[in-house]
Amino acid sequence: MRILAADIGGTNSRFACVEIDGPSSVSMGEPFVFPTWLDSIGSLHDLLDHFQQNAPSEIADPGQYNAVTLGVAGAVDRGKATLPNIPWDIDLASADNIPNIFLLNDFIAQAYACLDENLLDQLAPVRPGPGFGPGSIAIIGAGTGLGHAALKSFAGQRVVIGSESGHVTFAFHGQEEKEIERFFLARTGKKWISNDDVVSGSGAALLHEFLSGEPASPAEALSAASGNIQTRDMFSRFYARACRNYCLAMHPVEKLIITGGVAARNPHLLRSQAFSQEFNNADHYRHLLESIPIYLNTDQALGIKGAAVHAWLKLSAHI
Repeated sequence: MRILAADIGGTNSRFACVEIDGPSSVSMGEPFVFPTWLDSIGSLHDLLDHFQQNAPSEIADPGQYNAVTLGVAGAVDRGKATLPNIPWDIDLASADNIPNIFLLNDFIAQAYACLDENLLDQLAPVRPGPGFGPGSIAIIGAGTGLGHAALKSFAGQRVVIGSESGHVTFAFHGQEEKEIERFFLARTGKKWISNDDVVSGSGAALLHEFLSGEPASPAEALSAASGNIQTRDMFSRFYARACRNYCLAMHPVEKLIITGGVAARNPHLLRSQAFSQEFNNADHYRHLLESIPIYLNTDQALGIKGAAVHAWLKLSAHI
């Protein structure tokens, strides 16, 4: 099958032509990438129009594909998506009558990509561990926001499980962290702070400003080459806390895959002592967490591949 697959993120949108004959047989062309926040884009119709007008002609016509599938950074329900980090929402009713168009959460798309039995060979190991199998493959990743999904083991099959855990309340511990919480509340104007507010690029920038008194971009705040050791350690702790909470929610966990732009550009955050100590910190369940192997995905096209897998399964009547 020939699928036009896209990953619509809070920062960039990536479209690619994918030829697929199963989860482990995926061939993808070079993605066409453009900013999601363009002045000319205020709806799904505008997004698709921008793609058709600007992408290379050999991939730009949706009519040449068996299906069009969109992974989006937001909650999806019956052809509609609420996008917390994009100033417009999606309704497939505005998709200009494109046949076989599918919509799914971007991390559910990443979970579908993990159906590829060869995926582990493409991931960077962060730490070894026996895991608990057959169990869950937990997937979490920070970028513009914080995404979650999982593959649960059920009756010998892998079942994709979505989550909006990025939008639950972040747990601050102790007096110093309560000061950070008050700073985030004042700067964001929100009544409570979510995981998405803290474990994200914008969260890293705000954390650095609180700790140093100086503004910085997320890249500057987290760079291994900078002197921002306090920012890096605190952010590593916060990232590990989000990972730990999700692994406990998805227990038993066979493996944890960390994805997203923040970790891909800053793998030192995951390999730090601060991350390891916080991730394992769970009293009676410490031994469970210490056993979970952790992998890092640096392939920004993983969500595109997973969106194509979802479309292939739909058209093949496997789901």
